[in-house]
Amino acid sequence: MCRPRGLLTLVLPVTVLVAVGAGAWWGGRAPVPPDVPRLAATPARQLTALTDEAIRLYAAGQFPRACERFNRAWEDEPASAARREDVARCFEGWGWATLRQGRPEEAMLLFRQGLRQRPDTPALLRGLGLAAVHAGRADEALAPLEAAARADADAEVRLLLAHLYDRRDDAGHALEHLRAVLAATPDHEAARRLLDKIEREARAEAGFHREVTPHFVVKWRAAGDADARRALLAGLGTARERVIAQLGEASRERVTVVLYDAAQFQDVARVHGWVTGLFDGKIRLPASGALPPRRELERILVHEYAHATVHDLARGRAPRWLHEGLAQALEGATPDPMLRVPGRPTLAGLEELLGDADPARARTGYDIALWVVQDLLDRGGMPAMRRLMTRLGGGENISTAVAAVYGLPLAELEHQWRRVLGG
Repeated sequence: MCRPRGLLTLVLPVTVLVAVGAGAWWGGRAPVPPDVPRLAATPARQLTALTDEAIRLYAAGQFPRACERFNRAWEDEPASAARREDVARCFEGWGWATLRQGRPEEAMLLFRQGLRQRPDTPALLRGLGLAAVHAGRADEALAPLEAAARADADAEVRLLLAHLYDRRDDAGHALEHLRAVLAATPDHEAARRLLDKIEREARAEAGFHREVTPHFVVKWRAAGDADARRALLAGLGTARERVIAQLGEASRERVTVVLYDAAQFQDVARVHGWVTGLFDGKIRLPASGALPPRRELERILVHEYAHATVHDLARGRAPRWLHEGLAQALEGATPDPMLRVPGRPTLAGLEELLGDADPARARTGYDIALWVVQDLLDRGGMPAMRRLMTRLGGGENISTAVAAVYGLPLAELEHQWRRVLGG
């Protein structure tokens, strides 16, 4: 069985990076709709009235109309830095509101509009970077987030950059940002944990070879078996094809795969001894001597690659029971139709069970997760499962997303599952 340990969540809540309050509005130059009459040589009084109207519209959440009026005021007084600032901040507020509504692609356009007016504004740069992460465009997030980090010592921006670089297997840049955070805030617990993890990996992977393919970055010991490496690369390609064939999706970015010996794997992964693979933003595999037989290797790789794909689709927001159940289903596991669980099982209890230190209890958690996910697949198939993960990636919580996709409240589904599993 394979389980991720603390799945890496790259998408940080919008409110962590910038709290957009009543005083933070504006952002970028708005196009003027063709049906809006232009004001010729607008007197100061009319400009003031136009700006006051824009502020009222903004306060009412009518961002398109507000930004259009701020833009008109700026075009009639183009030398005014204050008017330009108004336009930029309007698009900034509109961008954050759009991102909160789960429309990151649109939010990226709005933040870019704001940056046309104020190219070095940290809040706009943060917004563009975060929207790019939410949109699954991590490569496009790096430049604006780096610019935001240079302009404003924001620990959460640097932490997000460290996660992004770690996912790209760029430990140097990740460590640079983490050390900057800890230099300013020595007791920053999240930065300290990530720093310790990356340094531990760097020690274990010293001297490893690295090969980049169109879909994977593969790392292994210098003395590793060449035939085993070729088998691994072939198995990764097969695993990716199997996940795409069943789920209809693949990870949007290259997935890093690291092959350790048994001792290194335990030092880095720190999981149960029976674990045969791990996904925590990277796929990590223990390989003492020869790789497992081909069919077993493909099963493990499908399971771990499924985690990478689920993580991307749900933007790191899928609960562990969904991750583990779907990864098992995609690898070809079938649930026990006679599975029974003492007491009154709940999804919250299942989450705890999957992370239990007792291997027997954790294995039971895997069995239940597979059973629950298979029930969801029986109700709506993979198309419904993809919609569920897309909604989670858009910011919906699991209860709202399940009800929208399956037409039943999650509480009702849990009740039905308890009636069967509780026996």
